[in-house]
Amino acid sequence: MNIMIFKTSVQGQRDLISIRPVMDILFGEKNWTFAFEDVDKILRVVSAVPAVAVVRHILMNNGFFCEELPYSLDDFSV
Repeated sequence: MNIMIFKTSVQGQRDLISIRPVMDILFGEKNWTFAFEDVDKILRVVSAVPAVAVVRHILMNNGFFCEELPYSLDDFSV
């Protein structure tokens, strides 16, 4: 399982209108979430395969900033 974390410029539910359908098809509606309360508007995506380029393409083609945030599970004591 691949967990990808992104800093975005998506501001709220209204912004999801353009990206929700394709994200649901590609990843499943329960496999991606936004943390709108976070200053970085964090997008978390869970996928069976690495899909950083695909996620960036979807958001950027819809006019949003999207940058992968590197992390390690070691950072979370897992």
